[in-house]
Amino acid sequence: MALALSVWLVVSMIVFITVAYVGFIGVGVVGMLMWCICNLIELDAPVSANASEAFLIRRMQARAERRAEERAATIADRLASLQSIRFYRYLGAALTVVGIGGFVLFQI
Repeated sequence: MALALSVWLVVSMIVFITVAYVGFIGVGVVGMLMWCICNLIELDAPVSANASEAFLIRRMQARAERRAEERAATIADRLASLQSIRFYRYLGAALTVVGIGGFVLFQI
């Protein structure tokens, strides 16, 4: 929870500075950036695009050979991380809506 609150503080400072210098469109850009990063993390994208087929096969075999307790612990850790990712994805969506809405409201 402390990590989530510290990230919240950093994001709010970035958004405040962005609004001060760029305007509401900057908030929308920060929101879309958060949204994209959360989607990449949720999709588990650390495997590079040029990973070999043998590497991917070994990775799948290692996952299949784990005991049930290890698989359950991995799933529990993944679910916990996905809950925080979901929060930041919704925050990014809200920032996008507020940023674009504020831009449209004040520029038109």
